[in-house]
Amino acid sequence: MRNKRLSTLLALLLMSGGVTIQAQEREQHSWLHYGGDEYGSNLAYSPQGIPFSWAVSFPPSVLQSYDGFTVTRVALYENYYIMGNLILGVYYGNEFMPLTLLDEQIFAPTGNEGFTDVVLDNPVELDVTKHLWIVFSETDMTETYSAAFCYSDNPSPYARWVQMEENKWEDVANYGPWERLQFMIRAYVTDDPWGMEEPITPTTVSAYPNPTNGVLNVSVRLPQCDSPTAAYRISNLMGQTVLTGSLNAETQQINVSNLPEGMYFITVGNMTKRFVVM
Repeated sequence: MRNKRLSTLLALLLMSGGVTIQAQEREQHSWLHYGGDEYGSNLAYSPQGIPFSWAVSFPPSVLQSYDGFTVTRVALYENYYIMGNLILGVYYGNEFMPLTLLDEQIFAPTGNEGFTDVVLDNPVELDVTKHLWIVFSETDMTETYSAAFCYSDNPSPYARWVQMEENKWEDVANYGPWERLQFMIRAYVTDDPWGMEEPITPTTVSAYPNPTNGVLNVSVRLPQCDSPTAAYRISNLMGQTVLTGSLNAETQQINVSNLPEGMYFITVGNMTKRFVVM
């Protein structure tokens, strides 16, 4: 039975060069997430009879210090492997599965390659005695690669839940060599749900023309109070760094004429864009 299930579990190991997001914490709000934030790849699972769902959960031991806080938004790492809308669900549950639905809405991918955050229609007041579950589900049964993951040297089993059968959640590490895998899902908690919130994607990047035959124009918008310059890294499909440098807030040109033809990724801060050299 396990071998049969394994045959439906697909991992697409395309290294995009990695995107690192530093933990964003302040005295009155925080992004809850598990460590190991460098993008690794995307996972696809095609169970029989149900759409693919994946999740992270935060146990009471993690939530205790946030008593009185409210969950106001959720963030998901997305890229071009997401083929359509997803269903976002926020639940309370126990150690093994989500039970009580608190908020559900459609997550429409933006096409970005990085974290995208979405405001909850119904903010959730934390009950620190229960497990908080953040669940994403595909809307139909297709073999796509929606679940972005990272690798961690200190992984948590709460960060790699998959629904293998209806109403049954399991650790994906039970079905392959994925003990270090963690899904890239976050929850924003605050003790002032009506106050200022910190977006998770403060840096924006554009790169053109795409495809390019020699010169890549890169425009970067940096958040206020940040450094006036930002380092960039260009990597190939194998995750190998082929070019590095720094950019400021103005449009700059990068000479990529020495790169072989193919697909590449330029990473600036917490955002990644892909481009093609012809």
